[in-house]
Amino acid sequence: MKRLVLPLMIAWAAAGPARAQDDPTARLSLKGLDAVAVSVQPIGAAAERDGLSRVQLQAMVATRLREAGIPLLSPDEQLKRLRRPGLSVQVTTARLDTGEYLYAVRVAVVQWVASLDDPTLAVTAAIPIPATTWSPAGVLGITPAETLKRDVEASVVTMVDQFIDALRKANPRETALRAPGRRGR
Repeated sequence: MKRLVLPLMIAWAAAGPARAQDDPTARLSLKGLDAVAVSVQPIGAAAERDGLSRVQLQAMVATRLREAGIPLLSPDEQLKRLRRPGLSVQVTTARLDTGEYLYAVRVAVVQWVASLDDPTLAVTAAIPIPATTWSPAGVLGITPAETLKRDVEASVVTMVDQFIDALRKANPRETALRAPGRRGR
């Protein structure tokens, strides 16, 4: 099993460019986005025992977004939005025989989209599906168990800050998304 972990995590990291990215085209998907729901995917039991907490990561991301002036959606509010925007945090860990952790972190905006590739379908007939519309490059690292929490949290903060920056660039005139303390014109 352990022999499969490293190749799988490397493949995960290498597949990043095939997903949504943080570039001007991907940022178009953030246009008009005025709030998001936050979800942190489950974390492995060994990593939780060594101090990495899904609940703490969720609270940290929510606080970072609130401090940046980005409103958060509850799950019920998210379902009422046409695009159902969410910021998803995924942390994958594997404890190695050396006691170190191999970890991968990914932060992504997931929204409901509809394919309009079939010209015979009317826009109203398109079936929406959830898709990653924006994501910075993921992080893959190795760290001692003692610093797993710190290293993963630092990676998540960096990527959440990239999201905040990308959202502001996509919505330059939205006062709700401006840095705290700045006044609208």
